[in-house]
Amino acid sequence: MGSISSLDVGRLQVTWGKNELYGNHSALFLKEDIQPAMYYYADNVQESQPAYVRKLRSVIKRLDLLGYSMPECRLIYGWTIERSPDCYPDLESSFDALCRVFSSIDVNRVTVPEGYGTCALSEFAAKLMQKDSEFTDPKGTSASLASWNKLFESLDPYLLLRLLGENRQNLEENVVWRFHDVLEGGWVDEASLYAGLLDSDRYLVVTEGSSDSSILQVALPLVDPDVADLFDFIDMSENYPFTGTGNLVRFCQGLARLRIQNKILVVLDNDTAGLEAFQRIRALDLPRSMHVTVLPVLDELTNFKTFGPSGESTEDINGKAVSIELFLDLHYGSNAEAAVRWTGFNAAMAAYQGELIHKECYARAFFSSAGRDPAYDLRKMRHLWSHLLTECVA
Repeated sequence: MGSISSLDVGRLQVTWGKNELYGNHSALFLKEDIQPAMYYYADNVQESQPAYVRKLRSVIKRLDLLGYSMPECRLIYGWTIERSPDCYPDLESSFDALCRVFSSIDVNRVTVPEGYGTCALSEFAAKLMQKDSEFTDPKGTSASLASWNKLFESLDPYLLLRLLGENRQNLEENVVWRFHDVLEGGWVDEASLYAGLLDSDRYLVVTEGSSDSSILQVALPLVDPDVADLFDFIDMSENYPFTGTGNLVRFCQGLARLRIQNKILVVLDNDTAGLEAFQRIRALDLPRSMHVTVLPVLDELTNFKTFGPSGESTEDINGKAVSIELFLDLHYGSNAEAAVRWTGFNAAMAAYQGELIHKECYARAFFSSAGRDPAYDLRKMRHLWSHLLTECVA
């Protein structure tokens, strides 16, 4: 029979492989995700063996960043339909209808045939589609079960896995990659089993200054460890090459000309200089793999203490003075009220530029205490990374 591996959600088998064609799904998991899981064999034999296990909610986050967000799944489905052989059924049904069928699947309610450990997702979904009027031809007849199975064989299994996540009831179910048999059969060695991510799957984060990159790099595993391994940061130890918005704009101009294919996220401050740089970079003919964004707006910065030529005031500093340090815990270890000082007028934007006073002190407190002292508040940093992840998916 050979050695079988499978990728399953609950008792639904999303895809499977055999022997050397086992299919490596390590990109969906972290290296430490190995734990005991039940394996199902003939004659109702069940054995607990090591497997990669992670909640579907977490896997969905990774799929979104790996190119399987819902908008991209729509494109993948469209490409599959365009290339489908003539022997397939009339597949003019919309992607929205496909989503409706898959989002109706509650993994907990799937009935597994007697004597089987899992049920093939493709067969289960095909039976649902046969009963759905959206998937009948103009004469009112449904395509055969075998025809729908052919379609699912041609669809990327990660697309089907992503669609299962549209049902919130499934998000706490385990995604399980059962690899033990191909490992034991010698089709892969233990050192090669966890292949991890391709370089093309990872995102390179580029910021205005070295401290910005350092803060983002330290914060990500604290606020969203599910996806931390998907991001790389430029080595900031010495001679950081992009300090200042001018250098960063020139860097982006060079990448635009090279048509670089690696995924790059450029993060700019939400201040006067950052917004000017944002406009200049957005005007470039950027490759699709390169995305530029500014730090998100914070409601609590709409009434922030400032100092300028006219003295002390309270102003909305969003878009004028928001650096990454304003997403740190400004109250940790200090009773002093944080404040911004206006430093200069930007003629191109017709607005003043501001800077957080003593921002180095806030950064030092972050590096020394975040993740170590429960009293350190990471709420704003969690909001920042949520924004950046959304921008990556977009």
